[in-house]
Amino acid sequence: MPRIFLYLAAFALLGFFITRTFNQQPPSWEPFYQACMAGTGSTEQRCSCFADYVHDRLNDDEISAVMENRVAGASFQDRVEKIVQQGSLACH
Repeated sequence: MPRIFLYLAAFALLGFFITRTFNQQPPSWEPFYQACMAGTGSTEQRCSCFADYVHDRLNDDEISAVMENRVAGASFQDRVEKIVQQGSLACH
């Protein structure tokens, strides 16, 4: 009988680990979301959608660079502009 508790505890720990590993937002998500919310006409739903959209297409370092106005190179700038335009339309 005690062995079943060990299995249940191991299963619960595995579930916790998987949840924390795969559902964790990147560090730039919340500041990006808050910056969006500071804009005129922003809603929680729109900013959450936009933050998810951008974070699906840019990595955390790229988003931090954009937020810190460190966009280097025409190619990266064009890519960011396209993502922002498409995200704005998708989350309207």
